[in-house]
Amino acid sequence: MPFYSLLTPAIVAAYHAVTGLSVMLVPVLGGLGPAVAIVMFTAAVRLCLHPLNRVQMNAQLASQKGRAALAPAVQKLQRKYKHDPLRAQRETVELYRANGVKLVPGIGLGLVQLPVFFVVYRLFVSPTIGGHHNGLLTDQLFGVGLGSDFRDSFNAAGSSALLGHVAVFAALLAALAALATWSSRRMRQSTAGDAAAFGAPAAGAPTAGLTKLMALLPYFTVLGAFVLPLASSLYVATTTLWTLVERRRLLQPTQS
Repeated sequence: MPFYSLLTPAIVAAYHAVTGLSVMLVPVLGGLGPAVAIVMFTAAVRLCLHPLNRVQMNAQLASQKGRAALAPAVQKLQRKYKHDPLRAQRETVELYRANGVKLVPGIGLGLVQLPVFFVVYRLFVSPTIGGHHNGLLTDQLFGVGLGSDFRDSFNAAGSSALLGHVAVFAALLAALAALATWSSRRMRQSTAGDAAAFGAPAAGAPTAGLTKLMALLPYFTVLGAFVLPLASSLYVATTTLWTLVERRRLLQPTQS
């Protein structure tokens, strides 16, 4: 049985929640109703997950503080075993373990949230929900079907329709690119802060190659917008913005 089959009841429930919200918003917002319903539903899901994210962030901050406090001892181990990198790494990991510092803090909380994000993702990409047509993908935003992707724009009849479709996706792509740049910059700043705390590479610290790859990962959301349905891209943009604002808010007490 496919994994998503186990989550079908949750996907169906989410579908009814979004469509119900859309029905209430359309009389007020007109054609914007379905798109706004997707944004509001995504924000509501992220709000429900906020307590878990707060605990996860606190665990990550505690780990960073613990590793920074042990940085002198780590550097001493690295100098002592500079000719035996594997021994240096083992000793460093043992040092962290002895002092209660976790190298991958909050990973369990992250895994708990995966089914939730999978449900929301399937809701906005699946042509059928619970054996029935996914009506969310037939709604429109400024004349562009929420189930269409960027490539479908070139199937629009007439030059004005083509320009309208391209304009909608161009605006979405620009928003995703801006969010990806913000996210990438925060990743680089975080990595630079870790490097400054450690003073030298240590167990659990990302390598230069991994750091560059992590800084590029946010831009995959932009590439995804070319092939994913418009509804899915709206979800990605909303959840990315929420993540960035949430992390900024949670980190403010530490940075002030």
